[in-house]
Amino acid sequence: MSIEIEKPLGEMTLTALTECCIREMSKYRRKEPCDDSYCLEIFRRAVQLRDNEAWIVLQRQFSDNVRLWLGGHSHRELALRYEAEQTYVDDAFRRFWQAVSDQSLTFSTVASALSYLRLCLHCAIMDTLRAFARANIERMPDYGHPDEPQVEDRYHENELWETIKSILPGEREQRVAYLHFHCNLKPREIIRYCPGEFQCEEEIYRLKRNIMERILRNADKIRWKLDGSMLA
Repeated sequence: MSIEIEKPLGEMTLTALTECCIREMSKYRRKEPCDDSYCLEIFRRAVQLRDNEAWIVLQRQFSDNVRLWLGGHSHRELALRYEAEQTYVDDAFRRFWQAVSDQSLTFSTVASALSYLRLCLHCAIMDTLRAFARANIERMPDYGHPDEPQVEDRYHENELWETIKSILPGEREQRVAYLHFHCNLKPREIIRYCPGEFQCEEEIYRLKRNIMERILRNADKIRWKLDGSMLA
């Protein structure tokens, strides 16, 4: 084992990395000094290299964290009326995979990776609650299949997001737009779930103002693109 540990991270077997990650995470939870590199290498292999075995290890290693966060979430009781605990755990990891892959995110610490995973759980819970709240207040259409309006709304919601993203050239503006408009997070929640990415809430408010100014300046372009997608 000692020979394995001395190897460069990229040459270590997944089994050896897992053992080291478990050991270091035990220190992390006890708030002792720890080495993040082993766990981060598993994250790298799982997400960047799309190593399925590494992804399974990652889920096994951090599922308990997600369950713990769910247990302490302010909307836990309401959320569990609609979906089982495991559904939220699976959805959190699915969102994490999709967001990290789509945005090419990398993490310098385990704490930042876990914060983002916690954000994904929060979004899974809030989206579920919004979906059921919307279903309870919307009238059933008098024609067609009852699922069709929801599918259409989701389609055009995605179209709107892609259109807004296209008019934001800066990575930080796109990041705030994704977190605020797509994930429905408030500035203080962005600071909480994405530590180290932004200096303070004021920076997020400033970026939001820049985003809104661009949206207003490009209102005709956005309307044209959406109209074109609806006619396609």
